Amino acid sequence: MTRRLIPLTLLAPLLLCAGDTALERATLKGAKSVAVVIDALPNDFPKEGVTADALRVRITNRLRDAGIPVDDAAKEFAGLRIASVRDTHGLYALTMTLAFYQPATLVRDPSIRVAPQTWDADATLMAGSKVLQRAAMENADDLADRFIAAWRSVNAPEPQK
Repeated sequence: MTRRLIPLTLLAPLLLCAGDTALERATLKGAKSVAVVIDALPNDFPKEGVTADALRVRITNRLRDAGIPVDDAAKEFAGLRIASVRDTHGLYALTMTLAFYQPATLVRDPSIRVAPQTWDADATLMAGSKVLQRAAMENADDLADRFIAAWRSVNAPEPQK
């Protein structure tokens, strides 16, 4: 089993570019603000020091510091989700995905409204329980930075007043 996991972790850097193409970046253009939402975390993460509030504050502050307006009432949102598995020795394998969601209606039936994911970036990592909190926060920073770069590539900065 371990021999199969190692090649997958070596491929992880190749997977990091998924969802960040010019077309997907174009879907960020013109968004006025963004809310930050953290999906339900794996049950054992809070006891390891990884909480939804800490992740939300970390990403929110990073976006605000970069000049991206964050508004909890915005219809568009950046959502972070984490999927993980843990082996019997306490090692976690996890994938963190930060995605941008925005309201859309179906062309064939405008009464159907959805909020599809239109941009995303992800990171796959392995961490022991002693470093899980630091690894999760550092990867949240990295994902937020990638969102900031994508946002800036299609949205002009607000003029200084």
